[in-house]
Amino acid sequence: MKISNYYNDIKISNLLQKDNKDKDNIDFKKILFDSINKINTYEEEAEEMGLKLASGEIDNIHDVMIAGQKAEIALQFAIEVKNKIMDAYKEIMRIQL
Repeated sequence: MKISNYYNDIKISNLLQKDNKDKDNIDFKKILFDSINKINTYEEEAEEMGLKLASGEIDNIHDVMIAGQKAEIALQFAIEVKNKIMDAYKEIMRIQL
């Protein structure tokens, strides 16, 4: 094996390790709070569009319904994620050491 081939292998493995370190720095708390804020934004948009429809500022009911459904789906997804997290926590607590 030539030294240059070995050097290339080292460079590739260093790049792979660097990519893995970047992935490890993902903060679950940040992702969770960003998702909650996005859900809140969807809810606020749906509520605002509903009020505008009631006051006559918006004529297109389809956009209002789509905003409402988007908010509802986002909330249902968040509830399912919460349920999966709770199931995982309960499973971890059942592990006997």
